[in-house]
Amino acid sequence: MEMPWRHRLRLLRRGLWYALALALVMVALLVTVVSQLLPVLQAHPAQVAAWLSQRAGRPVAFDRLKTAWTRRGPLLQLDGLRIGAGAQALAVGDAELLVAPYTGWLPGHSLTELRLRGLALTLLRGADGQWQVRGLPGQQTGADPLETLSRLGELQLAQARLQVLAPDLHLDVQVPRIDLRLRVNGTRVEAGARAWLRTGGQALDVAGTLDRGSGDGRLYAGSRRLDLAEFPARVSLAGITPQAGRGQAQVWATLRGFRIVGVRAITELDSVVLAGTPWAPGQPAPRLTLGPLVLDAEWAGTLRDWRARAYRLRLGAATPAMDGLAMAGGRHWAVRARHLQLAPWLQLATLSDIVPPRLRDWLHQARPDAALDDVTLTSVGDDRLHVAMRVSGLQFDPVGHAPGLRGVAGRLTAIEDGVVFAFDPAAQAVFDWPAGFGVAHPLRLRGEAVAWRDSAGWVVQTPGLALEIGPVQVQVRGGIGFQRDGSRPHLDLAADIGDVPVTQARGFWIHYLMPRATVDWLDAALRGGTLHATRAVVAGDLDDWPFRDAPGLAGAGVFRVETQVQDGVVKFRPDWPAAEHLDAAVAFVADGFRLDGKAQLAGLTVSSLQASIPSFHQPVLDVQAAGRGDARQWLGLLRASPLHTTYAAAMDSLELAGPAQATLQLNIPLSHDGQGVQVAGRVDLDGVRLRDRQYALAFEQLRGPLQFDQNGFAADAIQLRQTDAPGVLAVRAGPGHVRDPAHAFEAQLQVALDIDSLLDRAGDRLAWLKPWLQGSAPWTVSLALPRAPAPAGSAQLQLASNLVGTAFALPAPLRKPAAQALPTRIDVNLASGSQQFSARLGDLLALRGRSVGDQTGLSLHFGGDAAGPPPASGVLIDGTMPTLDALGWLGVLGAGRGSDGVPLPRVDVQADRLMLLGAGFADARLRLTPGGQGLTVQLQGNGLEGTLRVPQAQTAAVTGQFDRLYWTWPEGGEHVPSDPAAAQLDPAAIPPLALDVADLRIGGARFGKARFRSVPVTGGMRLDEFTTTGGPQRVRASGSWLGQRAAQRTRLNMEIDSDDAGTLLAALGFAGQIGGGHGRLGLNANWQGGPADLDLRTVEASLTLDLKDGRLLELEPGAGRLLGLFGIGQLRRRLMLDFSDFFRKGFTFDRIQGNARVDQGMLHTDNLAIRGPAADILVRGDTDLRHQRFDQRVDVQPRSAGLLTAVGALAGGPVGAAVGAVANAVLDKPMRDIGAKHYRITGPWEAPKIEDVVEPGPAPATVSD
Repeated sequence: MEMPWRHRLRLLRRGLWYALALALVMVALLVTVVSQLLPVLQAHPAQVAAWLSQRAGRPVAFDRLKTAWTRRGPLLQLDGLRIGAGAQALAVGDAELLVAPYTGWLPGHSLTELRLRGLALTLLRGADGQWQVRGLPGQQTGADPLETLSRLGELQLAQARLQVLAPDLHLDVQVPRIDLRLRVNGTRVEAGARAWLRTGGQALDVAGTLDRGSGDGRLYAGSRRLDLAEFPARVSLAGITPQAGRGQAQVWATLRGFRIVGVRAITELDSVVLAGTPWAPGQPAPRLTLGPLVLDAEWAGTLRDWRARAYRLRLGAATPAMDGLAMAGGRHWAVRARHLQLAPWLQLATLSDIVPPRLRDWLHQARPDAALDDVTLTSVGDDRLHVAMRVSGLQFDPVGHAPGLRGVAGRLTAIEDGVVFAFDPAAQAVFDWPAGFGVAHPLRLRGEAVAWRDSAGWVVQTPGLALEIGPVQVQVRGGIGFQRDGSRPHLDLAADIGDVPVTQARGFWIHYLMPRATVDWLDAALRGGTLHATRAVVAGDLDDWPFRDAPGLAGAGVFRVETQVQDGVVKFRPDWPAAEHLDAAVAFVADGFRLDGKAQLAGLTVSSLQASIPSFHQPVLDVQAAGRGDARQWLGLLRASPLHTTYAAAMDSLELAGPAQATLQLNIPLSHDGQGVQVAGRVDLDGVRLRDRQYALAFEQLRGPLQFDQNGFAADAIQLRQTDAPGVLAVRAGPGHVRDPAHAFEAQLQVALDIDSLLDRAGDRLAWLKPWLQGSAPWTVSLALPRAPAPAGSAQLQLASNLVGTAFALPAPLRKPAAQALPTRIDVNLASGSQQFSARLGDLLALRGRSVGDQTGLSLHFGGDAAGPPPASGVLIDGTMPTLDALGWLGVLGAGRGSDGVPLPRVDVQADRLMLLGAGFADARLRLTPGGQGLTVQLQGNGLEGTLRVPQAQTAAVTGQFDRLYWTWPEGGEHVPSDPAAAQLDPAAIPPLALDVADLRIGGARFGKARFRSVPVTGGMRLDEFTTTGGPQRVRASGSWLGQRAAQRTRLNMEIDSDDAGTLLAALGFAGQIGGGHGRLGLNANWQGGPADLDLRTVEASLTLDLKDGRLLELEPGAGRLLGLFGIGQLRRRLMLDFSDFFRKGFTFDRIQGNARVDQGMLHTDNLAIRGPAADILVRGDTDLRHQRFDQRVDVQPRSAGLLTAVGALAGGPVGAAVGAVANAVLDKPMRDIGAKHYRITGPWEAPKIEDVVEPGPAPATVSD
């Protein structure tokens, strides 16, 4: 039975395993035997050399033999191996010979392998394009080493180094390690290798065949795990070196006659990074991150005539595919492509050293790109070029001063030396020139540009090119010539620009040709308006720029832009107001400009406005403006100027109205950060009204010039009127104008000022002085503001006047008639947070003050010295004065008690004369001390010592305690003119008075204790009590003082009981009239004015007199004496003549009794009777007190009793007197009419006329007992 096939297969498989096992055992036995025989071989090198000579067919020799066993078989190490004999011997050097018993019997394998290590090989391309290998052993002798070495079996080169060198291609590649296997079969050489471009890196597979006779062959190199980072730095093609990239690459090359005539490359790489040749020594190598690289292309031909086609081509991830690109080069160039993207090719050109460095640099920075479609490019020779293509997306970035462009599209056609580019009007392009215009401009182009080459270079012209740049419509014609020598181009262009907003000009300044400050100024200055009828012409070589019409430059070129500005807005300086509604002609000529037109500045019509910049290279703006308008508008212009920053306080408070004309000139360097600005101007005022709200000033009819510049302004003589009074105003501000360099502002006003207006400016603190000061005077008001706000440089206000025309109705010593001159100066320090001030009124008073917040301190010093430092709050008064009216000042101070009027002062003054209650006290001292409840006044002087207490409450009484008060009449007994202060004093303001005097004396009369009580009433004050007790003279008085100012009136009722009438009359100012006597005097009087205004010539009064037992003294004539007013003093001389025997020693009276009236300056009496022992006298008539004249009648009736008694006394002493007394009693009536006389007294007081009156008069009145 036939065996199943499965069983037979199982038996076969088992037999094969047995056979294999047996073979392995036999090999193992063989290897064991051979390995044991290796020492025997090492010991017999001659036999080994003979065996090798037999295989090589030539003598083989070596210096030393070593043997070793390897996995593949025995290894013979031969030192100093030589093949051949004599001079033709091939010196191989150290080598290894491997015997491969396991594989050598296989087909295609060699039994022996010759290994050479560490050779340095060179693959060299010659100038003829042939490739050769250098560095094999024996090549130095001209022998064929491959032919010799191949006899020993397969040739292996281990750990060799390889240099690939092609000088014509600028190729020099160092391969640090290559392991190469060569098998020679006649003329055919087969090779396989593994090459490492970097030690330890990924190996590159290489394989090839070559016919050594014809030089034809094929070569392959590639790797499926290629890493471009392993390429050595010197591996470059046209200066481009790979830096990174991973993927696979395979290259097949075809050789003919040892030349490469065809290449096919298939490459797919990712993250490719390439490095190029530095643009200049010392600079880093440029790098290009290409990204993915896909290539399937072939190249064929020679360097002189080649063709290439890319079946697949991708350069970068963002680049569209460029499949189907076909190129040819060498003697003729040609390119054909359906689509070609320029960017990656131009980026590669930035790395290559065959491109000029300047172009490489521009390509790198500008990153040009364009999409080319339907590209056809052919050239024959150097001069014939035919190009046709559609261009879209043409772009390049700006570089340096060169502009950039993107989005241009059109059709390019080139025939030989001429190129025509027809722009696509639908394409939206962008012109970007940061160094020039500074901003990108979208534009559309319509028309053609033609370029051709001539002997000087390339010329680009357009017969008509329309540019639509946003709202700007430009028609350009002309061209640009680019010169071969690399110099600047030659321009010959003309352009018409349609109406466009002025602000659009900001985008067309050529920044790099103009200083930054100039551009900034133009951008800031041009605010609005329309440019109309704009035309531009530029012609000339830019090497001659700028095209100035100046000596040596005339004819070099022309640059001119002319336009009309309509309703423009130009702000020449950021800190000056803009010129609005500008209508002007503007011309840009060369590198400058000028403007001529009219405008409005801060609402002011400027009829002439001119501006110019001669050169933008060194820009200086010159502006000149002139116009006429309202001063309010000119003030508005100055407020909007830089002057307002420094003088805001002065300007903001001003109001001006009225006609004025002005000129303004600005000279502004634009290249020095705004420094060095020159301003000059003048404002002529012609009847302007001025108001200052800060100082409440108002002036009319201001006339005169005011000049200003960049530092400030000045006006030295502005004529004005204030309240119909003429004046002169001077103002100065800023360096070069102020007289004191430490001042920032100075002002001086000379004008007659009303004192009330001055007090109003001082605020409420001095309002209490208004009732006491009247009139106006010429004043000079000076204000100085410091440059720095330091306390030492605080603002200063000064007022100076002689005060002629201003009356002080204050009590003495501050009483001044209007006509009296009193040089006065007031200085006010207007420091921030505090106000210090000082004043001086001639040699009378010096004052210093300081105000901080609501606290004010004053220091007043009377006399010629300066005042001391003021207190923090309150008033200090000291010094020496000629006269002090204490009661008057008590009334002034009383007017402000309980209010914010007069501050309560602290006073310590010396007065040569202290006026109190109508009397003067010499060498007096007054001390006034404020307290919590009011003032304490201490008075001390000759005949005066006491204390007054003035409470703070308005209704509280002023109390006084005087130890002594010795009151005296003014010297001479004459009338003392009334004090104007009394007329100003409001009697209702005098507080209640309660005065007590321990020792009151009036003149030489002692009145004892005195008591004075008064109270305010409606419209004035009332004297309730004035009494004296405890002295020879006792007074009881009451009265009132009512009214205001000129309407004041005083009433006094007084009775005096006197124990010594002579002394009383002497105390009242009638000394020398009566000696002794006692009795009563009564007075009921009223007069116009205050108590100090008592005048016998104006008083209305009734007097009563009743005196006894006195004696009429020897009387002297003179007005003002009590009895002299009745003519008795003048009558004495006549009585001495007529009755000399009776009146030689005076006239003793028993009683004087009578009444008198004073009315409207006339003193009248009907019954003044004097009864004496010698005679009875009756006085009747009038005395004119105003004109000081008498008109009186005096009757004198001698009494016999008196005569006999006198005779008896003379004759016999007491006895005789007694006799006379008896006789008088008997003979009295019969003798009564004996010797009676009647007189009339008329005429002036100083020389009266006394006449006897013959007719008998009425009998003298009798005086009752």
